[in-house]
Amino acid sequence: MVYHIRDAESALGQKNYEITEKQNRGRDFSRSLYIVNDVKVGDIISHKNVKSIRPGFGLHPKYLDQILGEKFSENLTKGTRFKREYIL
Repeated sequence: MVYHIRDAESALGQKNYEITEKQNRGRDFSRSLYIVNDVKVGDIISHKNVKSIRPGFGLHPKYLDQILGEKFSENLTKGTRFKREYIL
């Protein structure tokens, strides 16, 4: 039985967490955070004004939960890529 387990493990190959060249080229088409409604200085960041959409030129979506509830540092228009500088 152990032999069959080791045989299955070797068939799976090595773990590799590095980004391949193909994945790196496709990052532009991944999701990122964008402003979806016009906002003013002091408005609270919420799901109503920031969403995760394509292309991937804004802040990574993994930060959405961290920025919710914070305030905007400047007036921004719909379609603007979200950046960390926009947080007070």
